Amino acid sequence: MILYEYLKTPKTIDQLVTIAHENELYWNREQMELFVRLDPSIIQNEAGLWTVRQDERQQIILAAIERALQGRPLTKIDPDVFAQLPADMIVSQREIIDVAISSGKYESPRENLLRVKRK
Repeated sequence: MILYEYLKTPKTIDQLVTIAHENELYWNREQMELFVRLDPSIIQNEAGLWTVRQDERQQIILAAIERALQGRPLTKIDPDVFAQLPADMIVSQREIIDVAISSGKYESPRENLLRVKRK
């Protein structure tokens, strides 16, 4: 979900609503507030701004990829990687691909596939 990219830096609910509208996600203020309060990877800092726990989130996603691969060279994101993620974690396929590629260990030859990067 695009909001996680913006939440790498703290934002107010109103800023998140504006960002969502710019990305064609037409949530109102109450819907956005519900989303940030229910997603365990999003926290509110001392200043009252919302941000994502990025490092922990990336580690959870990478661990799910590793479990989905189980020594195989290739795996599907849906359903294999999604099945390894905590049930209360909201993650898009795009985010999984981005985290995998940014780790330097994996590549995505097609939209729903991940494989160990060839050396």
